[in-house]
Amino acid sequence: MIKVSYNVLGSAVYLVGLALVLKFPGQESMVGNQLFEEFSWTQEGLFGLSTVWLVAASIQFIGVLLLIKWFTDEYPTHRRKFRYLEPLFLIAAVVIPSIAVNNLFKMGEDVYAYSGQSGADAVLYLHEESSCAQRTDGETVECSIVLRNFQHHSQQIKLVFPEIEGLHKEKVTTAYLQQREKRAIKVSFSPEELKHHDDIPNFQIES
Repeated sequence: MIKVSYNVLGSAVYLVGLALVLKFPGQESMVGNQLFEEFSWTQEGLFGLSTVWLVAASIQFIGVLLLIKWFTDEYPTHRRKFRYLEPLFLIAAVVIPSIAVNNLFKMGEDVYAYSGQSGADAVLYLHEESSCAQRTDGETVECSIVLRNFQHHSQQIKLVFPEIEGLHKEKVTTAYLQQREKRAIKVSFSPEELKHHDDIPNFQIES
């Protein structure tokens, strides 16, 4: 009779589910998306949710349940003590690892792409983390521009906003970035300057 090792089986099943939602460096989509495209499977599931995410979450959920089964058999006393934490553990095990691993992949890809550069070319503009907000006085809009310096030493850079629609003259902001530093640079505009822009105006990074 074959004895089932629930810890091994649970880990294997969980990793299969996790792999579906990973986006490896150099790839434009997750492994699951590529697999579904290869077999022409629909990627839109219930309530507009991604089928890939639903399938991956289900597989990970099964894997975690198998690991809990193993934990129950091996450590019944501990299981009774921590059983009220199971729902929280299940949610965390399905949601957190994929986000954390994909962020690590993205960070590694950025480090690889920018570490060999120098000067302004070694500075990455993090558009998704940057934003603008109007101050309470209503006369100024403050934009927070997030940059990451991949240089192994500190450097001074300039953000150059060229003369375009709304900006009647070139605006230059100087910033000092420490080595490997991620920093938000504050740049102020008048509402008039930004009325033709939905977001932060285009700019160049110069050293």
